[in-house]
Amino acid sequence: MLFGSSKNRFLLNDIRKPYLIDQKHEEDNIDNLNPWYCELTGLYYLWKHSTAKIVGLEHYCRYFANDYHQVLSTEEINQILANNDVIMRYWDFTKYSKYKCAWEYLSPINLGYIIRLLEWAKPDERDYILHCLKTLTYFGQCNMFICKKEIIDEYCNWFFTLAKNFTQDDLDRYPRGIGYVSEFILSAWLLMKGYKIAWHSVDEYNKELTRLNGRF
Repeated sequence: MLFGSSKNRFLLNDIRKPYLIDQKHEEDNIDNLNPWYCELTGLYYLWKHSTAKIVGLEHYCRYFANDYHQVLSTEEINQILANNDVIMRYWDFTKYSKYKCAWEYLSPINLGYIIRLLEWAKPDERDYILHCLKTLTYFGQCNMFICKKEIIDEYCNWFFTLAKNFTQDDLDRYPRGIGYVSEFILSAWLLMKGYKIAWHSVDEYNKELTRLNGRF
């Protein structure tokens, strides 16, 4: 089961479950933190409540798709994951920006949040992730992934444990900050853990639900 954080239900096949923030959720959730956590609100709910073996996060009218512009099926996902651990969306700084790495691309406030978050990580974890931010020319954009539940459980336990150290004042200084900086940390964390990433294209849709030209 995949988790599509989207209202575009017509795009979701039967293996994708929509998570709508404007619905009331009685079980363990962080819906109140959505202005700062963004799609991670849905990720938290998936972590706490999904019992599927394979899970993922697609959102904001973006979906992992095949060459025929159809969202990936169970069979296609299993084929990719047979030789890989995680499916992610690829973004290259040198192709899509004038910068060479995340360290150059990110604003001072973005970097400040990442450095602050990593202050609560183990020294070797902090050093590895900062090295990735300074050297890698790419990252896995938009917190989008598909993988075994046990992998994302490991990441969520690590990330949300660190993120809860931010105070409300910290969050208010940078709305949407936690959700944004996680984009740059997730792929670095996966590489740190030795997971093999399959970079895959994504189709995007506008608010009128028309597929946009160009794929990433």
